[in-house]
Amino acid sequence: MARASGFSRQLVGFVLNNTPGQTIPETTRAKVLRAAAELGYVPHGPAQALRRGRGRTVLLALPDLPQGPTIADLIESLADALVAEGLTLVTYLLGAEQRSPREVAAVLAPVAVAGMLPFSESDIATFRASGAAVVLPQPGTAFGSNLDESMRLLGEMQVDYLVGRGHRRIAFAAPDDARTATLASGRYDGARMAGERHGLPPVRRYLVSSDGADEAVAALRSGRHPVTAVACHGDEVAFAVLAAARSAGLRVPDDLAVMGADELPIARYASPPLTSIAVDGRAAGLVLARTLVDLLADRTPPPFDYHDGIRVVPRESA
Repeated sequence: MARASGFSRQLVGFVLNNTPGQTIPETTRAKVLRAAAELGYVPHGPAQALRRGRGRTVLLALPDLPQGPTIADLIESLADALVAEGLTLVTYLLGAEQRSPREVAAVLAPVAVAGMLPFSESDIATFRASGAAVVLPQPGTAFGSNLDESMRLLGEMQVDYLVGRGHRRIAFAAPDDARTATLASGRYDGARMAGERHGLPPVRRYLVSSDGADEAVAALRSGRHPVTAVACHGDEVAFAVLAAARSAGLRVPDDLAVMGADELPIARYASPPLTSIAVDGRAAGLVLARTLVDLLADRTPPPFDYHDGIRVVPRESA
């Protein structure tokens, strides 16, 4: 770089690192930057972090799950909000790459690490050793996006809504997919606890396979007191339940009310249109960005409420 620009290594370093307190003519600065662009120079993150005493990268660890539009919106709004604060977002899909998130953190030297699920104490210690000033979720606090809490809330809201529509015998339909086991378990826990709170008969869980929901629908409608409403883990499961209900000659919602979650764009075009729960991923991304920026600046973030940006979208299916 020094040879290409015709200046000393020290001066080139001052320009590339924007070192304060240096008086460098604009023509000289422009020549160095032009040479850097021609050579394709990319700053080395950890080295710059050492010089500044703090990095500019935020690492977001995502669970190895099917990524729907809600997560995509969250990532986009989070990245945009962090860029405005001079920070760069890097996402890491847990379980999908050879390196552990701790190895990635050691390479990137992030100023902050955020996850959808709580990190272990060992992971938190490793992140902090790599230079992370903030790690979210923070144990014992409401700071950060905690997927466990959000999932339980969705299940609770489904049962609360169905009870409000007069249903007392409610079931939960979950996908028979190991990748979504954690999510489905959290949503079912929320539905089960809400059922107990309302004094309902136990909310039982039925698995829906990739072949369809015919067996699940037949099981939940059997017996002297058949289930009258199904809270589904997600809209995809709800579509399968709707199809199975039609095949069984059931009227939706008269015989069986069906409710999804995640509000996929095609939910409104189901037959009948699907009642679902919408999660505002963009709002969640902005809240997470604000929390990270405030904590990095040693400010106390506003209270975090998991209900923010989550709402029932009522349609004909329930």
